[in-house]
Amino acid sequence: MAYEVDLGMPPAGYTLAAAREGENVTVQYSEFTSTEDGQYFIQRLERFATDVLKKLPIHVNPSQIDSLLAIIRRDGKAIVYVNEVVPKALMRVSRAMEKGTGVTKNDVVDVDRLELGTVIPNDVGVLYVFSIGWRKGLFYDFGPIGGPTPEPRGYDLASLLGRAYCHVLFQERFSISDCDWERLFAAKWFPFGGLRNDMIEALVAYVRAGWNPDEKLDDVVAELKERLAGMIEAWRDHPSFTPHIKIFERAIERFENDDFVSCTGLIYPRIEGLMRTHHTSLGVAARPSPGNLAAVAVASKIQNEKCLLLPHKFARYLQEVYFASFNPVAQDIDVSRHSVAHGTASASQFDRKSAAIGILVVHQLFYFWETPQK
Repeated sequence: MAYEVDLGMPPAGYTLAAAREGENVTVQYSEFTSTEDGQYFIQRLERFATDVLKKLPIHVNPSQIDSLLAIIRRDGKAIVYVNEVVPKALMRVSRAMEKGTGVTKNDVVDVDRLELGTVIPNDVGVLYVFSIGWRKGLFYDFGPIGGPTPEPRGYDLASLLGRAYCHVLFQERFSISDCDWERLFAAKWFPFGGLRNDMIEALVAYVRAGWNPDEKLDDVVAELKERLAGMIEAWRDHPSFTPHIKIFERAIERFENDDFVSCTGLIYPRIEGLMRTHHTSLGVAARPSPGNLAAVAVASKIQNEKCLLLPHKFARYLQEVYFASFNPVAQDIDVSRHSVAHGTASASQFDRKSAAIGILVVHQLFYFWETPQK
């Protein structure tokens, strides 16, 4: 059931620095934080979330909170739901599903929205505590009710909550260290959306342990072969893929038959061609340089810091790994767009790893580009 409580006055937020009486102070009135943030997260919960619990007509121990939603008006009165919210997440999934199909983290490509099942007007404050297993998240926005000139929310709350939910659900993906990113890139790997979450976690775990992620290549190839039919079918429905689909079909067919030389030779030049087609379809004025192609490729998601496709990192991956430069006098030149196109990549590098990564790059691009509705 919902409880109506009186907080006395509306919360304004948290101070970002100490101040003496009469001094100005900066106030944080909207924020997302989670168990990942440790003591900082606890301090946030122990202020306004605890204040809300204390106002309830029943005793609720903080340790019993699975979810807490407070919808707060400017007069300080609030409607509070304790362990009542049944959220519904709108997720992008990696395979076709019928109604009633069970969804796991292995199926999730990204989380778009989180609906809480109750109307939250744009002119009220909101505090939402949620749990996913042992992990918890806290989102609050007191902007519409705090301060001398409060204004209604100007953003889509469900979309922002979806990002917060995604961060908590895939916390380990968003907490990859800079050092581990360098190791991943050096090994040419990325947390590709075309891989199951279990496989992504395994690759990252190998990097964190200082092991070679290529040791998981057998498993990656086996998993990829299971998914190839669904991938190519999805690509056929996207207009940016149409000029290239025959080449991709042949590359996939060669991969399935373990002809990794042909697959690699076909797919690497076509990745740039695919990006150029997408670039042109958007009417982008900037010339299609590697940097511009990478930026445009991820542009649809770049404002979402909690996007599971990791747009900022993938743009960098495209520039530093796919578009990597090469030393023409080196003895063993790695596969990249430039080395393949210039005919200098070593034959030994046209292997199943290069072929697998090429396919995964293509599928990652597909996930960045929304398929037009028929």
